[in-house]
Amino acid sequence: METARIFNIERCSTEDGPGIRTTVFLKGCQLRCRWCANPESQEKRRQILFKAVKCIGCGRCQSACPSNAIVYMPEFGMISDPEKCTLCGKCIDACYQEARVLQGEDYTSDELMEILEKDAVYYEESGGGITFSGGEPLLYPSFIRECARKIHEKGWTVLIETCGQVPLRNIQDVIDDVDIIFCDYKHFSAERHKELTGLGNEQILENIQWLDKHFNGKLYIRYPYIPGCNDEPEVIEKFLEFAESLETVSEVVFLPYHRLGLPKYQGLGRTYEMGDMKSLKVQDLYFLKEYEQKYRIKISIQ
Repeated sequence: METARIFNIERCSTEDGPGIRTTVFLKGCQLRCRWCANPESQEKRRQILFKAVKCIGCGRCQSACPSNAIVYMPEFGMISDPEKCTLCGKCIDACYQEARVLQGEDYTSDELMEILEKDAVYYEESGGGITFSGGEPLLYPSFIRECARKIHEKGWTVLIETCGQVPLRNIQDVIDDVDIIFCDYKHFSAERHKELTGLGNEQILENIQWLDKHFNGKLYIRYPYIPGCNDEPEVIEKFLEFAESLETVSEVVFLPYHRLGLPKYQGLGRTYEMGDMKSLKVQDLYFLKEYEQKYRIKISIQ
């Protein structure tokens, strides 16, 4: 039976596809987007996340750590050094305030299904189902396929949220068992894309174009709107021109920038690259709807 490393399971979600859904977040991603809201998702390895708002500074975690891996960093707090930490979990057990959380647990498809089945009535009544997100869920194609077939036996829908930076064979392995795909598009320029995410966009664009021709489900292209990164009018128009050229994509979705991931960066002892940039509201992007007059495509803001 296939396994995957999961760092969060969000029940009763209404933001990740149609109806009421459970969103399963898997660990691992090849991109390093500056604005990533889930930095704990980027590496496949398990990590200990420190929650500063819960810490009372008692020092029990340091005393319990047999590897002396916990270091106080003034700007972040009690951070586990990944070079020393053995993930034994003793610091977590010692913390009465639940200020330390292990990110990443391996599940089989059967173990995950036991959790998903708890909300079966909600999926069935709302036309919802299961969304696989991350990180990058398509780094686990065999697990996704195995789960998707069990999910479809129940009559629920399967949605994949992907950054598109995966080998094409991973996509080919799962598309016959997936109903909806949300794929991100971040910048038309390969060079600028690499500056913003660590890698160029060539594979992503090729995968989107392949999906446009071969995927029989619903394909949505999502655009994270990030001030100072990809918000210039000419960049937006390049995106819309690309989206308009696709045969099966009738709607694109713009996602306003938010900084909700900031505490997670701090909890991993990492600097947040977006600095003090303020979050945007949905209404801040309403002006983008005007592009519908120029391009033959529906524009949504979420």
